[in-house]
Amino acid sequence: MKRSYRKKNTKLTKTLKNHTFMSSSLVTQKEGWKILTISGDPFERGYSHGYLLKNDLQRVIFIMPFVVKKQLHYSMKDYLEICKKEISGTVKSSFPEFYNEIEGISAGAKAAGLMISVDYLIAWNSFLSMIDYLVKKKKISHQGHCSAFIAVGNATETGKIIMAHSTHCDLVTASLYNVVMYVKPTKGFSFCMQMSAGFIASGSDFFISSSGIMGSETTISKINYKPKFKGNYPYFCRIRNAIQYGKSLEDYSKIMLYKNAGDYANSWLFGDINTNTIMLCEIGLKHHNIMTTKNGVFHGMNSAIGDELRKEETDDVYHTDYSKSSGARNARFNYLLKNKYLGKINIENAKLIIADHFDIYTSTDNPGSRTICNHSYLDKSTKIPCYPHLAVDAKICTSYLASRLSFCGIFGSSCGTPFRIEPYIRQNPHFQDWKKYLIDIPSKKWVLISPV
Repeated sequence: MKRSYRKKNTKLTKTLKNHTFMSSSLVTQKEGWKILTISGDPFERGYSHGYLLKNDLQRVIFIMPFVVKKQLHYSMKDYLEICKKEISGTVKSSFPEFYNEIEGISAGAKAAGLMISVDYLIAWNSFLSMIDYLVKKKKISHQGHCSAFIAVGNATETGKIIMAHSTHCDLVTASLYNVVMYVKPTKGFSFCMQMSAGFIASGSDFFISSSGIMGSETTISKINYKPKFKGNYPYFCRIRNAIQYGKSLEDYSKIMLYKNAGDYANSWLFGDINTNTIMLCEIGLKHHNIMTTKNGVFHGMNSAIGDELRKEETDDVYHTDYSKSSGARNARFNYLLKNKYLGKINIENAKLIIADHFDIYTSTDNPGSRTICNHSYLDKSTKIPCYPHLAVDAKICTSYLASRLSFCGIFGSSCGTPFRIEPYIRQNPHFQDWKKYLIDIPSKKWVLISPV
């Protein structure tokens, strides 16, 4: 097996070099997005990934020790050892296809001149899984991620599915989530996903599969348990398995729940264009909340919709508290989706919803931590004032677009507001140590993302 991979490795290298252009030429640039296609067996597609995204992987190596130290309060050395002990063996033994793909990423990057080990890549894929595992150990709070909704039937203008998602994350890792990868595996369904270089699952999370299923998620914050990796599967392997092999919403829920480690607890929003059905699939450790409908809306804002899950497995008391981010966004989503735009949700007003700046607590347009379009870096009222955290993108997909593995997207703030390092640091000198890891995020336009 290794010999055949080595032959394909050499063949692929020659193919890339014989095109007489730089590897970046195989990556389409579009309003800040980087779009590429990988295909073939696991090692081959991983090799293409690593080779083509070598520069992006170099930035992963540059920022990862910083975010591990800042967000988890661990040294990179200790973090790598923990991931190797808790995650790597499971990926290798239970998901050999994905492990082989990661081996390919490492090999492709090496061929392009960058050394990044398999263990390092697994640790990067594990970052979201390990946040609650290590945060609970040290009792350190962290920011929630994302705003999203999915609607169908009498909630939308056409009666078909429409889904919108905005990634909320720190301003260091924000620069990495501009990759849209189209994957054509030898087995399973083809799919596209928004991601960072080095990931085998989205991580943002936003995907469309040729099975007819689209999906996104928002984190369930303040979980009160420690994930259990022994004998269980990390989330990034489960969701990647669902995207590539799931044929129905039922498949997705079964795959996500099977040997669930409880890591990166999420409110998953799935839609099946074949049956015109949407699903809310909320997963903790022992509790889950699964609902489906052909008429209605589900939304996510970092507080579990399911009462039992929220009460039993989280310390979340902010579900209806307008003074807090999740409570304010929950109320605002309920108003916009179930009142103002009910029965009229389409692409254009979905853009308005996901870029909404209305702060329900102050009853003003006031972009900050409480708004659907997150701008925590402007908010002085948070526990850590002006923390470098924001909505770094927005994506909208409909049944029609999903059937073509396409979506509308904007990279940078959902509303198009640019972020500039220099004025931010001048106004917030206590974040001076972040400066060398930040990048300017200019204002971008909405564009159609389609297969290349």
